Amino acid sequence: MNLRTLIPAATLLAALTLYPVRIWAEDEDANLNDLPAAVQKTAHDQVGSNAIEEVEDTYEDGQHATEVEFSESGKKMAVVIAKDGTLIQKEYRMSPADAPDVIKKAVSALYPGGKISHIKQVTRKSGVLFELSVKTDSGAHRLTLDEAGKRIGA
Repeated sequence: MNLRTLIPAATLLAALTLYPVRIWAEDEDANLNDLPAAVQKTAHDQVGSNAIEEVEDTYEDGQHATEVEFSESGKKMAVVIAKDGTLIQKEYRMSPADAPDVIKKAVSALYPGGKISHIKQVTRKSGVLFELSVKTDSGAHRLTLDEAGKRIGA
């Protein structure tokens, strides 16, 4: 097989392989429409007119659920919805620089010299908490803090 034949064949094969992924990534509403009506209703109520970026299965609070990611006023957001349509939580995936000062101070006290690498603000019926990843010289650490900066759990 010569190079003139191989390049078009490889290009065609790559296009056929990647095309379904591209359709899936651009058509998240179609994925949402395949979910139970109660999940769809809650998702549409929470997302409003914002474009849905991703829909995926997840596991939260000991149950299978659906996570719907979207942007709202330039903020990266997600909602986690139980299979019966109950809203489990709403997440704001913020930049570490946007973390509230009380959270930054708590991280500094717990991990002197540590840097927040990932943070999300999680709103649940029980209140607001912050789930973080912190990098230190000794490695990466995951923790959950309440609004006052108090550590929750271990």
